[in-house]
Amino acid sequence: MEYKYCSNKYIWSAHDSFFYKGLSELIFDIEELVYLSPEKIKKDFVFININTASLTDFIRRDSEWLSAVKGKQVVLIAARKSEALANYWYYNSDVRGIVYVGLCRDIRKELAYVINGRFLRKDIKKNKITDREMKIIRMTAQGMQPKSIARIENCSVKTVYTHRRNAEAKLYSKLYKLV
Repeated sequence: MEYKYCSNKYIWSAHDSFFYKGLSELIFDIEELVYLSPEKIKKDFVFININTASLTDFIRRDSEWLSAVKGKQVVLIAARKSEALANYWYYNSDVRGIVYVGLCRDIRKELAYVINGRFLRKDIKKNKITDREMKIIRMTAQGMQPKSIARIENCSVKTVYTHRRNAEAKLYSKLYKLV
């Protein structure tokens, strides 16, 4: 993943050509639903694809990518397995909103809703990862074993496994499959 944010790229990551092309077309399609011009959207917004393929990089380096897009209107596009993490980043950073990608959702309306600034905390659809669960997920993503994590966090190994199990339930997957 490319961590240097380029001001001319408003869709991150741009090397994901299918996402880039699809989202560019969606933004063009919803032009009549949003209050801002496409040029202003390209200048002020960053759309980030939080999918299972890129999840490990986002978890390991969340402070890096969050600081790289500081000052921009960040919109997270969240797949089902990444919804809880997207909610965590929404609550704990300056993310403008989240577009939940699902089979029964009208992504055009949800995207316009977020761009127009109407996304609120009450719109959060799922649970969010807690701060403690996020610490455990980060350390697991870095390859640390539960025993080491327990020593660092000053808790029992059983507590580490409990936080992992809770995070896995929210992410609809085992952590070792995601990280």
